[in-house]
Amino acid sequence: MLAPRSSTWLDILRILLFCSGAERLSVVCDKRPVEVYGMYPSLTPILDSWLNNLRVVFLDLDDTLCDAEPAWTAGVAAAFDLLLSQRPQIDRQRALDEWQQVNERLMVRLNSVKITMSQARDRRFRLLLKRLDAEDDALADELNEVLGHVRLTNMHLFADAVPVLQALRSSYHVGIVTNGAGDNHDDSQWSVLRHLGLLDLVDSVWISDEVGFRKPDPRLFEGALEEVGADPSEVAHVGDSPEADVAGANAAGLTSVLLWRQRGEVRVEGPEQRPAIVVRSLSQLPGALDL
Repeated sequence: MLAPRSSTWLDILRILLFCSGAERLSVVCDKRPVEVYGMYPSLTPILDSWLNNLRVVFLDLDDTLCDAEPAWTAGVAAAFDLLLSQRPQIDRQRALDEWQQVNERLMVRLNSVKITMSQARDRRFRLLLKRLDAEDDALADELNEVLGHVRLTNMHLFADAVPVLQALRSSYHVGIVTNGAGDNHDDSQWSVLRHLGLLDLVDSVWISDEVGFRKPDPRLFEGALEEVGADPSEVAHVGDSPEADVAGANAAGLTSVLLWRQRGEVRVEGPEQRPAIVVRSLSQLPGALDL
């Protein structure tokens, strides 16, 4: 069961949740605390029937279902070890600084839909070597392969991912909506999905490179809704990023669920990033959805 988006309904539901002893979670939005709700007990059967029209649950992939950040760190480290073994004259810290700038500039172009994720991925080491006055396309491609392979082999599901997907799928259409490359390179979302065995646990997959839009652009979700045949009011999206997942889900009219695995207060940067529901682990999700 999910909180509706109408402000009037939301105010009514907050009163009912307060009376029912619902758990409150503090979210800091624009330096002001905002109350949202995580897991809460079932209310009256009548209220349940009014609100429980959820048919579809979408989930993000990286850092929601799988622990992507350490895998990326391992991949970058392996690629830089190879780079410095092949070009020992390059200063490692300078290379890392240039690497950060290259990726920041590629992300700007990526988020403005001027390039795809696969294009950004395939250009990153070529641009880096050029900035380091060490242009070598063959080496750049080798570095890219090493990063992708090491990242993939270090990618692991969170312990709560499989049981929660199985529980959700018994009641909902379960899909993955993710930003990333849609080809067969090791550093692509299809490769990650296959490596983790997720394709047998979900009903649909939506990858930004294939659709042509990236979260938080609501058109990524709108295309998925059309294919699934669901109204926004029947769909929740779960993800770890307020900027991409929550803002994108809110813009598309979905119920936004923020997965906040970090300790401490939840922090968002504006009202468009304010989630309807916050969970601290995926294991809380079925209860939050009143499964």
